[in-house]
Amino acid sequence: MTTQTMPAEGAASPGTIHTVIGQVVHLDPHDLVIEDNIRTTVKIPRSFIASVREHGVLVPLIAHPGLDGRIEVRDGQVRTLTAREVGCSTVPVWVIDRDDERRLRIIEQYIAGVHRMGLSEADKTKAWRQLSLDGMSVTAISRQLGAKREDIKTGIAVAEHDLAAAAIAEYDLTLDQAAVLIELDDDPDAVAKLRKVAKATPARFDHEAQMARDAKVRREELARVHAECEAKGYAVVDRPAWNDSTTVRLADLQTEDGERLTEQNYAGKPGHAVVIDARYGRVEVDHFVVDWRKHGLRKIGSTGTVVGGKLTDAEKAERRRVVANNQAWDSSETVRREWLTKLLARKRLPSDAAAVAATILATQTGRVARAANGGHQMATTLLGQENRLGAHPLGKLLSRTPSKAGHVVLAIALSAMEDAMSRYTWRNPGPDDRHYLNQLAAWGYTLSDVEQIVTADPEQATQGAPAEADDDQEPQSEDPGSNVDTDEGEGTESEDDASEDGAPADAEQARRAPDDGEADDDGEADDDGEADDDGEADDDGEADDDGEADDDGEADEDA
Repeated sequence: MTTQTMPAEGAASPGTIHTVIGQVVHLDPHDLVIEDNIRTTVKIPRSFIASVREHGVLVPLIAHPGLDGRIEVRDGQVRTLTAREVGCSTVPVWVIDRDDERRLRIIEQYIAGVHRMGLSEADKTKAWRQLSLDGMSVTAISRQLGAKREDIKTGIAVAEHDLAAAAIAEYDLTLDQAAVLIELDDDPDAVAKLRKVAKATPARFDHEAQMARDAKVRREELARVHAECEAKGYAVVDRPAWNDSTTVRLADLQTEDGERLTEQNYAGKPGHAVVIDARYGRVEVDHFVVDWRKHGLRKIGSTGTVVGGKLTDAEKAERRRVVANNQAWDSSETVRREWLTKLLARKRLPSDAAAVAATILATQTGRVARAANGGHQMATTLLGQENRLGAHPLGKLLSRTPSKAGHVVLAIALSAMEDAMSRYTWRNPGPDDRHYLNQLAAWGYTLSDVEQIVTADPEQATQGAPAEADDDQEPQSEDPGSNVDTDEGEGTESEDDASEDGAPADAEQARRAPDDGEADDDGEADDDGEADDDGEADDDGEADDDGEADDDGEADEDA
């Protein structure tokens, strides 16, 4: 609810009210006059309205008698307006002696409106948990306190978890951030790292948390696939080294009768084994045969160039860097798009949003066209709409709420940029992506390390994420999957070494390329071939300038 408060002069007199200075009296809020106030526009949180409707006004207003006998409210305009809105018959009023000095009124209203402390997130979680222990349901707590049910459920879980409860009390964490510590409870190293981030660089917490989540998903998927293979009776082995001539891919072998081996016709037979890796963003199972000669098998004719020679230490370090940065990019993409969803959910967009959207739509024609050909699916998702058969969801949104036109246009523009970005963006950053990420940062988004590779000065670009990888990330051999039979002089090019994204097909080039083999979504590097050199729209660094009240149920706006 937004209300324009009016000065005391000109207000209709409801009649003289007899009060005693220094006492708290209960008066009809409609009989009160709101004194001139330094806050002229008031945005009242829905949660506060719900609280007053349920409990009435608990904290007395501060007021004094006017010259005509009317009671003028000095501190408590939000409480007064809300009480009128929900139909309270009376509100408590502490009546003080009148002081006509304008400077003193302004000072008192400023102090009352600014110098007050609301409950911390830790305080809220403790209160919710205590009410829960006292037998109140989440729904009842929500109704009584005007808080969201999901927040209460999360808060109770945090309060009941020793580590999360301690972290939210010690650091400036949100409920969702504290809940991440519960989610990663079985990974003490990740939790310890997140606690350090919360203390030293809290703005980076969401990025670190998402990377830890993604690493956990990879570990769990590896364990699941490992268990499935063992249940089938498959022997699980490490990936063979580049020069291991005794272990060969199953697909490169045949029987003495010339029958090619497949998983279906050779599974569980002598020497059959599998290698399980989390690589290229997915879990892969490769089938091999150990000691293939002993089992009467023969190699199929060579299908590629023999790859020889170990990787240098520098090449192995580069591979580790690529793997780590690719995974960091995936995590950053999740965090960035969640942030975009929140940005587009604001009632009021940044002041330069229209200019930024217009610049993208006018200059990034290739990207916008591809997004349009895809039905603007990402824009639809970022705006919280569902893709269904029939009329386009964005059209239906605009029909229902024409005032959302600016949000839809911005979503279409930002989504066109997002759709065109991939893991290859950090390896081949261009000016368009650099401008785009810098614009998000100007609006308040915190860039991750790998995103800062894109935004860095091209001549001073850093290496980004450290060359670290989990056990399930780093290829386990210098030349994985390349098995050269030195006796027969045959060998095959590894499918892992052959680039899938248009890199040179030559095996030696593929072996030395830092690429991780992940295929590009559209096979294109620069989507429209145009550099965004229009100077970029007003990059004023504004974040959320909508001036909306904090929807936390606190009566913290009623100077």
